[in-house]
Amino acid sequence: MELVSTKPEKLSPEVIEVRNSTQIKSALLELLPVPDERLNPKIVSEIVSYLETKFLNPENKIKFFVARQNEKTTGFVSCQINDEYKSYGMPCPTFGWLRSKDFLSCKKLMNECENFVRETKMKKLRGPINYPKYIGGIGIQTKGFEAPMMSGIAFGDPESKVLEYLEELGYKKESKYSCLDTFLKRWAKGKDLDDEIVVRFLPLDEIKDLIDQIMGLASQSLHAVLADAPGGRTRFNEFMSAYAQTIEFLKVSSEEIPQEYADISGFQETWESCDLKKIVPMAAFAFDRNTDELIGTIMCQPNLYQLWNGEPLTHMNVDTAMVKKEYAGRGVFSALHNVGKFLSSTFGFNYYEGTTIWANNDRAIKTIFPHGVPVRTHYVVQKRVLRNK
Repeated sequence: MELVSTKPEKLSPEVIEVRNSTQIKSALLELLPVPDERLNPKIVSEIVSYLETKFLNPENKIKFFVARQNEKTTGFVSCQINDEYKSYGMPCPTFGWLRSKDFLSCKKLMNECENFVRETKMKKLRGPINYPKYIGGIGIQTKGFEAPMMSGIAFGDPESKVLEYLEELGYKKESKYSCLDTFLKRWAKGKDLDDEIVVRFLPLDEIKDLIDQIMGLASQSLHAVLADAPGGRTRFNEFMSAYAQTIEFLKVSSEEIPQEYADISGFQETWESCDLKKIVPMAAFAFDRNTDELIGTIMCQPNLYQLWNGEPLTHMNVDTAMVKKEYAGRGVFSALHNVGKFLSSTFGFNYYEGTTIWANNDRAIKTIFPHGVPVRTHYVVQKRVLRNK
């Protein structure tokens, strides 16, 4: 007598491309683990809004895949070619927001991404790069899950096995990034400003007017050197949007320069030259005093998660630092840090995190690591995509 099992056969996960906003939102709400559950609806809304905007233009090369099994979401991933995204200065397809409950779902999702790369005639796939980057950040988090959520920094689930799955599928850990609890005190090298350099804080409209100079500084300082460097006008506009959302909530605690800085002429000049009620305290700019040319900047992102939770703004993501080559070694970065730290603290900021510092960027490691303590680690992986035989 033949025995027949009465247990239902376990179905293989099915992967489909999804462009419907309601379906994408449903998948994200079902499977996206957000450490602070209060932020889940807002973060999902931002991701869906980003995808909706991209889908409106048929020229945008972007896809969103969802894996389902037994009527439940088992994974999802986005894949796109962003003309402004460069890896080591070269265009590169990326995947992002990869979540998967099991290896087979991950495999099928990444197969779809790789097929998309083949269709575009490109040869490698890199990620995760989670757009919009002011929400998702880059990399798979492996350490620092107890650190506070910060907008612009990739968050993850300590129980996730996605990195293991990707390695089994042939993806290599290509870039390591660290985030540091840093910028806690004055850096000695930037204690006194160079006589030829002036540091300024500007109103939002004046920062927007500097876009061409900032983009020029970025192309020289970042794109030719760093993997996954933030850049492009889209990234600039993300900063401007974050600043516009937050400046109305910031209040200066005192209009008198703190006594510990009162005897430093360069710091006093910066303080007295700006209108504290109009400036953006999250971005500091260094200019050549003789030519008025922009020669350096530190652009920070306020922690939008605090704003969205209705909390006071006290966290700052020190996102991008750039110094013109000719001025390297003259303490510009240190000066921007020192002036920025003392001024922003008068607006209530008390936690500064230097984010996504690339392990291969020797200059950044030597400059920043002595002043901070690592709090998070992320990895970006990469795979060469072979053509189908």
